[in-house]
Amino acid sequence: MIVVEDIAKSYRTRNGPRQVLEGVSFTLEMGERLGVLGRNGAGKSTLIRLVGGAEQPTRGRITRAMSVSWPLAFGGAFQPQLTGADNIRFISRLYAQDPEANLAFVEAFAELGAYLREPVRSYSSGMRARLAFAISMIIEFDCFLIDEIAAVGDARFHERCNYELFDRRGERAMMIISHDPGYLRDHCNRWAVLDAGCLTTFDDFDAAQSHFLALVGAGESADGRGARGSVQPFARRLTAIDSLRRVAHADAQFMALVRKADSARDRHDWAEAEAAYVAALTLHPYERSYWAQLGHVLREQGQLARAEIAYRTACAYGEAARVLAPFITAVAPPGADAQALACPVPDGGPTRLQPPGYPDLALLAAMLHGAERLDENDALRLLRSGQSLEAVLAGMGGGSRVLAPDAIVVVPGNTAPLRHDWRDDLARMAGIRPEALDDALNRSESLLAALRMAGGLNGWTLPDLASAPLQEHQP
Repeated sequence: MIVVEDIAKSYRTRNGPRQVLEGVSFTLEMGERLGVLGRNGAGKSTLIRLVGGAEQPTRGRITRAMSVSWPLAFGGAFQPQLTGADNIRFISRLYAQDPEANLAFVEAFAELGAYLREPVRSYSSGMRARLAFAISMIIEFDCFLIDEIAAVGDARFHERCNYELFDRRGERAMMIISHDPGYLRDHCNRWAVLDAGCLTTFDDFDAAQSHFLALVGAGESADGRGARGSVQPFARRLTAIDSLRRVAHADAQFMALVRKADSARDRHDWAEAEAAYVAALTLHPYERSYWAQLGHVLREQGQLARAEIAYRTACAYGEAARVLAPFITAVAPPGADAQALACPVPDGGPTRLQPPGYPDLALLAAMLHGAERLDENDALRLLRSGQSLEAVLAGMGGGSRVLAPDAIVVVPGNTAPLRHDWRDDLARMAGIRPEALDDALNRSESLLAALRMAGGLNGWTLPDLASAPLQEHQP
């Protein structure tokens, strides 16, 4: 049995303590499968980490009278420089198991093929999750912690996962988190709703779902995707990117596209993988890990300049530069010096001082030049320059009466689809709500002027064309 008694969890931030959980209590016995519903940011993953022992509560006590797994499909414990096979051998030795027997099981289950002998740092997120799930199945725990396993892999892989978990290990205890209420309904026998740091448990799924939907309200959908303004503008770039990432992972269309892309990459169908990654990133341009995966499939096709754009964009949005540095070196022109190979990374400071990614450059080109498609050579030159967003904007120039396009390309490629919501992205970059920009556009003769009129770009150094007094036009 696991007994959770009145636990609380808070984190220190620059603005003081941030309370994530408060007064959470429940028990979990063998044979019970507890499904947890909650909005993005409600603390579900934090709760899983506390139950698993990866973190300690700020207050309260967790008693474990059974062995507990790490979160299934969590690949954060891998050694990225080692191959998948070497990671399997390492974990097997930690648990005093037969490494070669475990390697044979994982090889058959995860179907990673030759990638099992390549460094984990080169894996797509789907490949990493499949490897992590397969490794989880070689260690027999009394309680399994499952965080969004339904989002991993294709239908055939889901069937294998469900068989291993719910058929072969159906008598074990489980705690399951998912954005898919149907998954929790089908696989759990107890449910809970986590909201505002508090957990409410239910023995009936319909009661749990009704309670959850009442908390969510009409302004936000059950999967965490709200209305247009559900993503708040943030003064600091990494905070905004993390918020947008949660929205992306709650978007069923986006997740379907990245699963399709991961599957195609695993089959070495590079063209299909590229098309799916490009479509996914057009929906959610700031999802950094998939920029890295796009870079990998472009590199495999010999599209080296576009691959470098993708890798540098991933770094600009917070992907680890030390992991991507070897790939940037591999696709850069021969003889490039160390300065040209350097990749600026965000430092958590104000948005204006952070490095741009390709979508940012596309937004600025559309605003200042009316460009529907950014010249990729210009984009690569700017990405290599190491300039901040503010410096790029100040140096771009342009006309004060530019006709902005309705939709633009935010991912490199000749067949990339158009993104129609790019003005919303521009508003958030400038630190204002999209609705405020809409209102200002009814009164201003240019997009840049409208941003300033709505209170955006405060503190930014702007192009010369913006230094003139703002003029409102009469409709």
